[in-house]
Amino acid sequence: MASSRGHAASAPGALRARPAAWRSHRRDVAVELARYLGAVSILLVGAVHLQQYYYAYFNVVPTIGTLFLLSFIGAGIVGVVLLAPVRRLGQEVGDAILTLAALGAIGIALGTLVSLLISEYTPLFGFMESGYRLAVVLTLLFDGLTTAFLGLFLLFIGPNLIHAIATERRTS
Repeated sequence: MASSRGHAASAPGALRARPAAWRSHRRDVAVELARYLGAVSILLVGAVHLQQYYYAYFNVVPTIGTLFLLSFIGAGIVGVVLLAPVRRLGQEVGDAILTLAALGAIGIALGTLVSLLISEYTPLFGFMESGYRLAVVLTLLFDGLTTAFLGLFLLFIGPNLIHAIATERRTS
């Protein structure tokens, strides 16, 4: 009987500890899921721009064509970095690289989103978009998803990175 009481007495502590561990695990999974979904979203932004560059012949539109190509290249770079196992370089270094890549991806997404919206109402570099064809809708969708997912990712890793940097400065 005493053994069952001893076992029962330890159970409530174990039950309290388990939810905290589960919350931490769920948070870690959510952060990584936001990172990877953001990476896929920015790669899709780049893919739409590349498709439009070659198959919708934006490559012949001065300035806009170059911007489409640069959007593809930039989206590809930050997307690959976000998918890469950079934390193998160390938690702080990896998080710093991921933060820069996420900020770059958000910059690309917001830049293309704002540019697209401007070109709907007024010429942008001599080009004006008309209507919401599939490529425009996909760009709006993927720009929004990139910003949301990577914004969430930064919301979670940003404070940890800032704390790590501040701690390192105090010890140096």
